[in-house]
Amino acid sequence: MRLFAAALLATTAVVAAPVPKTLKKTGAFMPLDVGNKWEYVEAGSPDTVVDTREITAVEQKDGATFATQKLTGIVQVFRSDATGVAVVRSNDRDYAHPRYIVKNGMKAGDEWIWDADGYTERRAVGVTEKVTVPAGEFEAVKLTYRTEQNGAVGSDIVVWYAAGVGLVRIDYSNGRTSHVLKAFTAGKK
Repeated sequence: MRLFAAALLATTAVVAAPVPKTLKKTGAFMPLDVGNKWEYVEAGSPDTVVDTREITAVEQKDGATFATQKLTGIVQVFRSDATGVAVVRSNDRDYAHPRYIVKNGMKAGDEWIWDADGYTERRAVGVTEKVTVPAGEFEAVKLTYRTEQNGAVGSDIVVWYAAGVGLVRIDYSNGRTSHVLKAFTAGKK
């Protein structure tokens, strides 16, 4: 039985494709290089990939970086500027106001709100903590956001972002299983 457990652990470690240590030391909480690819699994189910995200195009325009990300069922465009990284387009819908995912220089206690025609997200920055996922252990910033639709509270979602890697964990309050980073593949800079 111990031999089987050791073999299973060794196989899992190889499949998880840990993030190179050099990437953990860079500063960007949302790296937007072409070819960056993230694979997420449900917590407790390391073999079933539930979401794959990849940066497929990047362009510079008006002093900002625009990156296209394809993920399961959605194509998003991110804008990275002096304020932070925001979603500006989702599928065929352009947002009237940038939906900031992370902000440059954010620290524990910072908050911001995104409102789009009655749908609101309130984000609050928590502390930096160690987060262990199949892709490895990361120092990650915790962000909590509450969604509301026309004043009715939707859900609370907690996410963790690690420098140089991006999103490493998502916890949902509505009974959905947490998603954790299984693997990150760095693209070309």
